[in-house]
Amino acid sequence: MDVLGSVRFLVATSITFLITVVVLGGGGYLASQLMVPPMRDVFRTAAFEFDLAPGWWCELDGSEYVCSPPGKPPYEAIAVLAMKERNDQDNLKAYEDHLKQPQPIDNGAGREKKFSEVREIRRSVIGAHEWVEALHSGSEIPNYDTYYFATITSELGILVTLSVNRNFSRQYADRFKEMIKTLHVYQR
Repeated sequence: MDVLGSVRFLVATSITFLITVVVLGGGGYLASQLMVPPMRDVFRTAAFEFDLAPGWWCELDGSEYVCSPPGKPPYEAIAVLAMKERNDQDNLKAYEDHLKQPQPIDNGAGREKKFSEVREIRRSVIGAHEWVEALHSGSEIPNYDTYYFATITSELGILVTLSVNRNFSRQYADRFKEMIKTLHVYQR
């Protein structure tokens, strides 16, 4: 009987220990999911970085980086990031003057020439840099709105374009804002 009592005691202690581990482990996991922000998915270049929206990815296409949302083409939204060595024509006023102008739309040979609609242009500070921001309709892709962000450093001119199909503008607006809000340029 003494042996049977010892076995019952060991089994009860083991079960209690396992239940305690599961409850504490589950509680710890739940607390970490609620309290710890998800890991950032950072896209970095030699000159700047920013957080990608969940599921987005970027690849080098020639001299530009093209970032796309999850899914298959054609994409509802796309981001293009370009940078070049700065020359005397690369300054915020020149960028602003250029973005104030409606941009010609390539609508095929022989068709009447059309221009994008400039919906907004302003300057803003993102991180430690002043940027020229503009919103055009139809400037890059027909039926897409394109947000332009342009700035300069001591050595570079940087342009970020975020284009979204008009039917999905509301869906992507917050994602674009979050991505741009995290934009950090390394150079002064």
